[in-house]
Amino acid sequence: MAYGMLRFKSMKWLEEIRLRTQPRREKEVMSVLLEIADSVHDKKGLKSAVAYCHQAQPGGFSLILDWDTASVPIQGSDTATLILEGLKPFGLLDRTVMVERGKAEKGRH
Repeated sequence: MAYGMLRFKSMKWLEEIRLRTQPRREKEVMSVLLEIADSVHDKKGLKSAVAYCHQAQPGGFSLILDWDTASVPIQGSDTATLILEGLKPFGLLDRTVMVERGKAEKGRH
């Protein structure tokens, strides 16, 4: 096993990039997040990139990167690191890496 990486045949994992910005910048930020999501869609192992806004608190956003790769970088993907750098001028940022451990299938009881 390489230092700093979890290795398996296939790992499903998510990265959540959270951004908190001023409510007056909502339209601008959502536009940027959608542009980012569109620009990274061809990255190897990336299944989807989806932008969300907070339902009750203006200025709260998440960009969810859904990955299926052979390894999970402990600190997250290089793609997310670059995205975080680009989003710094917009506000407060945080990143979480979550590995899938189980799944409930609809209709299976």
